[in-house]
Amino acid sequence: MDLSPPVPERRLGPYALDADGIAALLARYEFGDACVRRIGLDQEFGPQARRLARLVIDARVVDDGLRWEPVCLDLVGVLHFRIDESRSFAWVLYDPPQFTFFDGLLQVDLCAERFGSLSPHDAKEVFEGSELVFSANGGTWSALQPWG
Repeated sequence: MDLSPPVPERRLGPYALDADGIAALLARYEFGDACVRRIGLDQEFGPQARRLARLVIDARVVDDGLRWEPVCLDLVGVLHFRIDESRSFAWVLYDPPQFTFFDGLLQVDLCAERFGSLSPHDAKEVFEGSELVFSANGGTWSALQPWG
């Protein structure tokens, strides 16, 4: 039984998490002090098994007076992930998520501040030291309606 409030409906999107989509996402939102509101994992079993992840982040819209807006990252074909316990009541992002592609997979690192202005050299380095990171075949992002 799911007692949590539903995730708001899409307002804009979905947009692919490819080079253009990632650039649009990072241009639209200011992620400093953004808050990860929800992480959902869905695992299917059987011959067509796959794993999905949905991350909902409250971020500020750059071109709209920095108002808060929920943004959703839907990752498909999640092969690896790491979710460590948050040190406070919620995950607060200090830097934008870092999106990298290694070995044909998309890595989404939500704790990328440890790299500063540098980028990781391989997928192993992405996962080392990160507390909130995903590796997937691909994904989309969407702007959501405000929380009800």
